[in-house]
Amino acid sequence: MVRTRDRVLHSWKIDPELYIPLIERLRTIEGAEIVVEGPDVSWIEGTDTPITRMMSNNYRYAVENVDDLTAIPTDNIIKISVHHPNVEKATRGLDKSSRAKNLAMTISGAEWLDIFAKEAGKGEAFALLQEYLGIGQEETVYFGDNLNDLTAFHEAGVTATVANARSEMQDAADIVERSFSDLGVLKELRHILDLHKRFEAEGKK
Repeated sequence: MVRTRDRVLHSWKIDPELYIPLIERLRTIEGAEIVVEGPDVSWIEGTDTPITRMMSNNYRYAVENVDDLTAIPTDNIIKISVHHPNVEKATRGLDKSSRAKNLAMTISGAEWLDIFAKEAGKGEAFALLQEYLGIGQEETVYFGDNLNDLTAFHEAGVTATVANARSEMQDAADIVERSFSDLGVLKELRHILDLHKRFEAEGKK
């Protein structure tokens, strides 16, 4: 979903017919926790679970706990996220099902898998945002550290990542900065802005 403070510019929704079978399949993964995301709220089964606290306190999501994820409205689901300590191994083969051909699945963190509409993704969202702002690809810099960022790398003028990112991201990036904990992103942004100011000053001269 791409939105401003005031309105949603565009959203890609999961086909409601795929939703319940997918939730039932994800429930068979031992140790997996499921987060279902709509435009304004995320649904999680259970009450005051560790994943609820993580989503609320760490990510600042608006979370609604429910008894059954298959009982919520299915016409406005943006994304389903799976949390598991070994998510790549636990979800291996999930994309081989007949229904999965209509969905996109990508690793989005050390313990996260994201599932969303096939035509959606950060690349599509980044391109749409450029169009909305009236800027060219060459005017953009994209920072990403995980596989769900790769499609956006194709839409950016300059791509950057950090030293603790996945190896695939470091191989694809134009710039590899210091780690996130060492404020690599902020330091690179400051460097880019300083260069811009210098070029502007030289141009005026």
